[in-house]
Amino acid sequence: MLKDEKVALGMKAFRTVKMAPDHVELEPMIAEKGKTTPRMVFVEPTKMKVSVLEAKKIKAGALYKQMKKVASVFYKEKLDKVVKTHLKILTEQDKMANEERNLNEKKGRLDDNDNAKAKKIEKELAELREAKSELRKKKTELWKLTPKST
Repeated sequence: MLKDEKVALGMKAFRTVKMAPDHVELEPMIAEKGKTTPRMVFVEPTKMKVSVLEAKKIKAGALYKQMKKVASVFYKEKLDKVVKTHLKILTEQDKMANEERNLNEKKGRLDDNDNAKAKKIEKELAELREAKSELRKKKTELWKLTPKST
């Protein structure tokens, strides 16, 4: 149902709670917010405003739009910018993984006498591993979202 990359990544900015319909009725803030299942309830924590997407309205585009709206109220960072940056990082990581695979294949095809080429490939692999490490750090830092002051 929700196989959109933006939605999947955007969910990192939210705390999700799965509730059975009978438990929802016991929660005063959301008890009267929608009746059909499935439904997704968003709570803007600063205003305690509740918005609901019910069954047929739960589409990736509508969900992502609601996520951006709620995130813009609570976080200083723009959710859309964070998600797009994360997607770019994932693309770069894929490229690096392919490059690393290619270098390892080249290394495996070398003769035992090709020490110069082997050293060159090892150097390239080391640089690639360092770049991958930097990207992982960047990705981790990216999701350290800052709440707006209340």
